[in-house]
Amino acid sequence: MSSRRKTVALVFVVAAAALVPLFGDPRLTPVTHPIWARMLLRGLEMNEAVRASTEASQVFSALSWRDSLTFPADRYTRGDGVTVQERSGVRTVAVREGTGQVDYPLTVVRAGDYQMRVRLEGKPDRPATGEIVAAGGGALRTFKFASPASIAWVRGGPAHLDPGTYTASLLLPEGSTLEYVEVAPPCLNPIEPIGGWKPAAPTTVEDVAVTVLKAMDVESELPPADTPLERTGADFQIEDSPTAGRPAEKLAIKADREGVEAILTVDLPEAGLYTISVYGTTGQGERWLADGCRKAILCASEGTGWRVVMSQSFGAGRHTFSVVLTDGGLIERVRIERKKERPPDYLGTLRRLGFDPGPDGPVSWDKAAAAMRFVQDHARSVSTRLCGDVVLPERVAPSLQVATATGTAAAAAPAPPPPPPDIGAGLIPPQLPVSPVQPGAVAEARPGS
Repeated sequence: MSSRRKTVALVFVVAAAALVPLFGDPRLTPVTHPIWARMLLRGLEMNEAVRASTEASQVFSALSWRDSLTFPADRYTRGDGVTVQERSGVRTVAVREGTGQVDYPLTVVRAGDYQMRVRLEGKPDRPATGEIVAAGGGALRTFKFASPASIAWVRGGPAHLDPGTYTASLLLPEGSTLEYVEVAPPCLNPIEPIGGWKPAAPTTVEDVAVTVLKAMDVESELPPADTPLERTGADFQIEDSPTAGRPAEKLAIKADREGVEAILTVDLPEAGLYTISVYGTTGQGERWLADGCRKAILCASEGTGWRVVMSQSFGAGRHTFSVVLTDGGLIERVRIERKKERPPDYLGTLRRLGFDPGPDGPVSWDKAAAAMRFVQDHARSVSTRLCGDVVLPERVAPSLQVATATGTAAAAAPAPPPPPPDIGAGLIPPQLPVSPVQPGAVAEARPGS
């Protein structure tokens, strides 16, 4: 019995010693960017993505989505009825008879419209079918890909995806050959430290502060850099309406059951990080689109007040913001506020919001774990506020009502609405362009990822 115990103890010691070179001794090893990125994904409740991502570049890509996610055809997680072969130096997936299926993993941290396209060839009368399937759920969107006679890229339509884990699945008809599957993100707000993720860099408390605020989508809490710009409902152009561009101050946009589509054009004096906030009522929900690219959703809610639409970096010059306003929706004012965005600004804001990542320098393991739990608590509190896309009902023409800011035609000037609260409600996961993990690189998926 004593000999057996010694043997078991020896095996345990050897196994523990083998783990140290792989993961490092937490008492000696710094919290590097790859380690913190994985912890951040766990804080965002993306445990499946952590298990599927075997390389640091995959974790970085899931958080920053700087490039399209491209899967070589043979890097599937599941394949049925397909044959892997090499042609002209490219490994492809072919279907010789019947129908084949290949699945690829997809992690979405920011909500938005994601585009799927494939590079394939086959018989023109036999299209391929693509699906994006939520983990544990049914297909969210199905695409048809016409099979060209020679290898070429074929684009599918966009699919609105809320944060979560998905599977991009392809059904390939007999005689088809697949080279690549690509999922292109919308304009996204990257979750990454200032300067981007670095494979060997230690994680500083400033890195933690920047990435935590981005992951929680509360950059609106950063201090203002200068006086905000303000616009009213009268500054919007109403699409397909005789009242478009009507110069009536103190007017608001109000939607009936058919909804309203409107565009606001704003000239920004200088480049920087801006927070867009709206004062009004969301009705059955609002959909915003910045510069025809970045999308943000405001869910249905009761009451009138300030709500954050998005925080995004914009260049100096003219920008457009389009909005779809549903039944009961009302827009009175829009505020565009440039934010201070130096690392100390993020650090001070995080501390003000209730979490101190510690003294300057590399973050400790205990503080990193506490920061992960801080993000996790926030992620759980906002997950119930995700409401999918916002679309208008089918109609012949958009409907518009013009009302005074108080909702009546009162002669007296209405009192201005209160300023946005310090910690705004209804923060919605948005999107935006970012900095590459590797210059000019495309995030390539690996087997089992």
